Amino acid sequence: MKKIITLAMLLLAFTGFAQIVQGEITIKEQSKMELTAKSNKAVNLFADFRENKYPIHFVFTVSDVPLNSDKKEVVQFVFSTTVKKDGKTMGTIKRSPMPFFPGNMFMPIETFDLISVLSNIQTNTPETVSEIPKGNYEIILEAKPIGVKGQITSTTLFLKVN
Repeated sequence: MKKIITLAMLLLAFTGFAQIVQGEITIKEQSKMELTAKSNKAVNLFADFRENKYPIHFVFTVSDVPLNSDKKEVVQFVFSTTVKKDGKTMGTIKRSPMPFFPGNMFMPIETFDLISVLSNIQTNTPETVSEIPKGNYEIILEAKPIGVKGQITSTTLFLKVN
C-alpha cells in the first residue's frame, strides 16, 4: 500500500512540472466562421484579409516552459492549413516551425497558405489566374506546439464560392 501511495505521489509531482501550452486561433473572434465570397478570385480574398475584414487572432498561455537565454518563454509552433472542397481534401500545407512569445497577437494571412491552395486548385491561365472554382470550402487553420504538451484550438472557415 505504501508503494502505491508513493508511486501516486511521484506521478503527481512529475505532472506538476509538465510544460503546457493552451490557446486558440480565431477569425473575427470566432472559432467557426461562414463566408460567401464576393468574387471567385483568391487575390480578392487575400486583400480582404490584408485589410483586416477578417482578422486572424492567435492567443496562448504557457505553464512551466523553460526560459530561453534572454530569460523569456518561447514556444515553437507548426502552422498548418487544410482546404477541403465539397468534402474532399484539396491540400494541406505545413510551415516550418516558428517561435512565439505567449500572449495575444494578430496573424497575417501569410502565416497560413490558404490563398495559395485556393488559387491553385485549377490550372491557371493568364485569364483565370487566382480563380477559385465554384463550390463549398472548409478551411482549417491549426497551430501545433513543438516540444510541449497542450494544444491550440483550431479555427474553421466555411467559404462558399458561387
